[in-house]
Amino acid sequence: MTFYLLLRRAHPILALIAGALSLALSISLIIKHVEVVREVKEVAVPLVATLPAMEKHLTVLKEQVELSELNRATEVGSIGERLNVYVLPRETDLQRLISTIELLELTLKKQNQLSQASDIVIGEPRPYGSEPTVSSRPLTVSFAANEEGMQQILLFTQLAGLLTVGDALADDEIALLYASLEEENPVGIVSLEQFLSLDLLRYARDSHAAEDQLQRSLPSPAFGSALKSVTKSSLLLSAQRVLLGDFGRQIEEKRLWPVQFLLPQWFSVEAGGAPGWYKVSLQLSVLERVGE
Repeated sequence: MTFYLLLRRAHPILALIAGALSLALSISLIIKHVEVVREVKEVAVPLVATLPAMEKHLTVLKEQVELSELNRATEVGSIGERLNVYVLPRETDLQRLISTIELLELTLKKQNQLSQASDIVIGEPRPYGSEPTVSSRPLTVSFAANEEGMQQILLFTQLAGLLTVGDALADDEIALLYASLEEENPVGIVSLEQFLSLDLLRYARDSHAAEDQLQRSLPSPAFGSALKSVTKSSLLLSAQRVLLGDFGRQIEEKRLWPVQFLLPQWFSVEAGGAPGWYKVSLQLSVLERVGE
């Protein structure tokens, strides 16, 4: 009887201990969940913040469409010809575009920045907003990547559709360069325009040579300061980050440059299967030219 009474009295104590352990475990799981959510936000928020820069593509797009109408009979290899054939084609070369994205994925896998990717799905053309001269195809892809891998992919989409150094600069950045010339060396505008028309891939592959040549032509301290400010805070830095290494070399060798115009429409980020890794789904608009 005594043992039975002790056992009955022990039940509330055991229940209390079990409850405490359960509560501790629940708190631990909640804390872990909060940490994962915080980790995802720390990656996703900076990436979302870069998307407004895509509006630069819209401005460039209208300029590119106008150029495409003015350069129908240009010589092979010129900016106008590459624009019409590769950047804003009347019909997307699906294999070329898929090969470019798969090459980026393969490069990131070799760098341990991406572990797996889904098939690339490209839909049929459809109207692109209210722009009568442009249509778009939806492109969707999912992948598992770390933060660096996600940033590389997003930077790649920002560079897609750009042809020259000038395309990668905002209007105020170009204005800063011209203003620094007008103060000391207005004759140097020709050298600056040659720099701005330089192929973006060529610049990214050897930016020091391009900048050194420009500064030898325009040695003023004011211009040197303006050039340094622009090249270190614009898409030119992103171009070097994406195109300087193995990906840039292969995209040049395989003649996959320039890349067709791409605009991010949405992306989602979830915590991945390992710390620091994420599951990302991305949809892009592949832009095409409408009409002759």
